[in-house]
Amino acid sequence: MTTVEPRRPAGLPIATVIFTLITVLGAAAQVNDPGVLTRFRRDYPALHDGEWWRWFTPLLVQSAGWGQILFNIGSLIVVGVIAERRFGTLRWLVLYVGIGLAGEAFGERLDPTGAGNSLAVCGLAGALATLLVLRPGAATRPHAFVVPYYVACVAGLGFGGILGATIAPTAVLVIMSVLLRQDTYTGVAFFAGVASLVAAGALAARPDQHGIGLVCGAVAGLLLFPPRHRAGRVGPEWPVPARR
Repeated sequence: MTTVEPRRPAGLPIATVIFTLITVLGAAAQVNDPGVLTRFRRDYPALHDGEWWRWFTPLLVQSAGWGQILFNIGSLIVVGVIAERRFGTLRWLVLYVGIGLAGEAFGERLDPTGAGNSLAVCGLAGALATLLVLRPGAATRPHAFVVPYYVACVAGLGFGGILGATIAPTAVLVIMSVLLRQDTYTGVAFFAGVASLVAAGALAARPDQHGIGLVCGAVAGLLLFPPRHRAGRVGPEWPVPARR
């Protein structure tokens, strides 16, 4: 038999739902009409010439095909739900939209023709990493697992390409699956947060847009630190073995 740790009821993560639908619609539009990607992706000469919408539309389309579409939408759903339950809807919007738009400022140098909502998701993940460090005892198992796993995905990609993006998250999956089986995992959550922040800092120093987004999210997480009742355990929890 298994027992489930006590939890409070969780409401609908409305911001995550809305922005997931918007991102899905953007992906569907570009698949139906490839010209949408050309019109919406980063193009800084066009932006400076008056195409003002390019400041935010790169967050609505994906420039690297189906792999990016599936990963970014899946990440938005998983990371977004956890972040909205921890920080609340208004803070979620500040993190996602604010870091996403701020990240576009680095695009001119680091990825001038790219697109994708991963910068905004990095803002959420960075804030969640800060929360793991400052309140590890309030973390759920999904929170403690998803943050280092996501950071391993983007850091692995940044440092090692597709091979790195395969090996790094696989290692995190194996390690965290073992460590999170413990009845108490506060220490695991804390070190997962620390490791995520260290990886984010190293990636930002490279420099890499995702690393910068993670670091900005971590700093914003300090400024938007949720009240204790919000940062406590809410929503689904993984079952843990009952003590005999």
